[in-house]
Amino acid sequence: MSHAADTEPRTGALASPAPRPTRWRLRLAGETPLGRVVRNFCESRIAVLGLGMLVVIILAAVFAPLITPQNPYDLNEIRVEAGRLPPGAVQRADPPRQDFVIAVDPSAAGTQTIDLDTDAPFAALTAEIAVAAPDRIEVSLTGEPAVGFDQVARLRIDGLPRGAELTVGEKHSFRSFWEVPPGDLARFAVIHADGFDEPFDLEIDLRGAQGEAIMTHWLGTDSQGRDMLSAILYGLRISLSVGVLSCVFAMFIGMSLGLVAAYFGGRAEAVIMRVVDIQLSFPAILVALMLLAVLGQGVDKVIMALILVQWAYYARTARSAALVERRKEYVEAAHCLALGTPRIIFRHILPNCLPPVIVVATVQMANAIALEATLSFLGIGLPVTEPSLGLLIANGYEYLLSGRYWISMFPGIALLLTIVAINLVGDQLRDVLNPRLRRDG
Repeated sequence: MSHAADTEPRTGALASPAPRPTRWRLRLAGETPLGRVVRNFCESRIAVLGLGMLVVIILAAVFAPLITPQNPYDLNEIRVEAGRLPPGAVQRADPPRQDFVIAVDPSAAGTQTIDLDTDAPFAALTAEIAVAAPDRIEVSLTGEPAVGFDQVARLRIDGLPRGAELTVGEKHSFRSFWEVPPGDLARFAVIHADGFDEPFDLEIDLRGAQGEAIMTHWLGTDSQGRDMLSAILYGLRISLSVGVLSCVFAMFIGMSLGLVAAYFGGRAEAVIMRVVDIQLSFPAILVALMLLAVLGQGVDKVIMALILVQWAYYARTARSAALVERRKEYVEAAHCLALGTPRIIFRHILPNCLPPVIVVATVQMANAIALEATLSFLGIGLPVTEPSLGLLIANGYEYLLSGRYWISMFPGIALLLTIVAINLVGDQLRDVLNPRLRRDG
């Protein structure tokens, strides 16, 4: 039997294509630079956890107006009497109140039926008035809340003729109205020793036991009545926006100056780097304090101060990376093609200097948020009307010894989680983007 049939290639419907698509997918997912970075980043579970936590924090800050029960910046929504409530406390509206009048005519015969105008918050009531004797008038109420009166905390009856008394309740010590238990309002009598000469109006004041629940303060309230959960999420918006904006502008300024210093060298490099050395020789908090003492309070002032504090870190990092890239062949090829200097710097050298700058940006973003919180805690950062996390911590600092820990502790935990999440992501990016630690798998 010949084996020629087995050695010939198969054609037609039975032929199977080579597994090239699978190899192409592997190359797309694992061998591209972006795929390699993603794969190496996901190897650290702690970094992935930090990234997930950071995404949740950012989404909560961005959608804070939609998910928070209160706007802490709107003075119309803040109630000072609801200040320093513990976590889980329920804020209620003022107890419902209702006033109605029962017109009594002693000269009318039989039983008078009056439908009282009591729409809300209590149901409609019907009063039946009967003149039992010249000196006694009986009043009975039917309907709600005459059946139970469980929602009535206080009941007052006023408007009695001089010398008249009620068969229920007690007269106030200094004023003319009577305080009546809610259960006795269903049936009572008005008596007068000398009889009733003319009609009179009984003024009945009902006050509810408790108001309707407005919101639940899951994290309590601060001294000004702001909901802590709402204040923390709005404070995260300010802290993240200040950190991101200051890092973006500082990175643009510092990276530009660092690239210029590395590319041109000479006096330009000497001047720029000496300014960087002077900038880095002072503590960042000291420089920010001096700048805000001159500029004043405000979000824009804090961002300007953080930019002037941080740009030197990006300048030094960009210069170090650009010095290495400047000696490579693609830069010499760009010179041979007579490309312009700005194009060589920003379109050829800059993309290759971004990885270390991105790592520095993640670390500096966490530093910027912590520095802004420190400035606000010291009272020179953001104003009181725009509470950031640092200002919230400062507001509750004086209440720690009195047992109201939540005013400072919960904003502090939010600040800690934000900084830890950014640092976890930054540390892993440093390991992934560092050429010396790069693993191509």
